[in-house]
Amino acid sequence: MTWKKVVEENHDSRNLALAQGYHYFTHRIPVVIQHGPTCGIAALTSLILQREPETDYINLADQLLTVAVSLGISSKGELMSVHYMSQLCGFAGLPHKVVRVGLDSDLGEMLQDSVLLLIYDKDKNNEPTTRYNGERAHWLMITGFCYKPSRTNKVLTSSLLGNFTSQPANSYSKTRGNIAEKSSELYLFVQHGKSRLRQLWRWADILASNAAVHRAKPGTWVLPDNLVEHVGGLAVRVFLKNVEV
Repeated sequence: MTWKKVVEENHDSRNLALAQGYHYFTHRIPVVIQHGPTCGIAALTSLILQREPETDYINLADQLLTVAVSLGISSKGELMSVHYMSQLCGFAGLPHKVVRVGLDSDLGEMLQDSVLLLIYDKDKNNEPTTRYNGERAHWLMITGFCYKPSRTNKVLTSSLLGNFTSQPANSYSKTRGNIAEKSSELYLFVQHGKSRLRQLWRWADILASNAAVHRAKPGTWVLPDNLVEHVGGLAVRVFLKNVEV
């Protein structure tokens, strides 16, 4: 099996200047490109690398895959439940907890010292969709947020999104209070095992896609008895190491 680690470029403050007038925050997490249906395992490997940068990530990813299969929570690398992901986080020694998420979640508080892992249904361009009812289920990692303060009339443009998706963006503007109450449009920085670039997606779109995961595509997958109860409105909050806010 071949795993690939993406080494991000140095922070470019010129592109971040385009965010003037926006409030944003994101952690910088290494990206590991998945091999086969191993998006969840690739995400866990990335988080272990954040804590231990010198880790042999190829052997680590292979070990996580072997453990997942031996625990009976995966057949080929898939993890079709937040509780399966939680089990693997426990094996890897990652401090975490399963949490409920929704439009009223205080992501500003959650993301100060953590990232969120959750399942969504991906379109052909990997963006969130509700078209497939879960047959293209995929794990993503939420590393930060970007929002337009409601007192302004600025909007997020496609050119701004393009610059965000190409940047590590490890700087942040600190915010106070529940960002859901301050924002007219909340976007989240996300990464996943199918792309080397950080994306910027609407929180409402991610939640709708997560809620649409009702079934898995045909195959020999390890599935929970009730997929909806193991996916919908749930995420794994993984606490990061050496985070200053």
